[in-house]
Amino acid sequence: MFAENDTRAPQRQWSCRLDEDPAAVITARALVGTVLTGRHTDLVDDAVLVTSELVTNAIAHGAPPVTLTVTVRTEPEPTVILDVTDTSPDLPIQDLPGEVGHFGLWIAEELARVTIHPTPTGKTVRATFERRPSADHSRTRTHTK
Repeated sequence: MFAENDTRAPQRQWSCRLDEDPAAVITARALVGTVLTGRHTDLVDDAVLVTSELVTNAIAHGAPPVTLTVTVRTEPEPTVILDVTDTSPDLPIQDLPGEVGHFGLWIAEELARVTIHPTPTGKTVRATFERRPSADHSRTRTHTK
């Protein structure tokens, strides 16, 4: 179901195709939760929520294939990257909070650094969570405004 790269590398990746999955958001949430539990426990809740929002947007407004790639880096600093890719050239538009059904990108940007990357075959929406080592392991959020 999920593909994983070399387990010894300073960067590990898992990916799955979601557009043909009737439970795509559930599958995506499960992948992120499974990958981060035990590695980046402090990021699990935020990353799972951001995953839900980005995958929902890609399936609702993008074009197949829709894929999720989870990247966990240990160097140069601990980082978790969620890439949601689809083949629509239309870039996401952030609506104002308060408009019914248009919170996805706003929520993602509150919890992670979100960037949009047009590609020759569509786009990738990337959410990056950077972990800063701390003694109390408190949650660290990177906000983009």
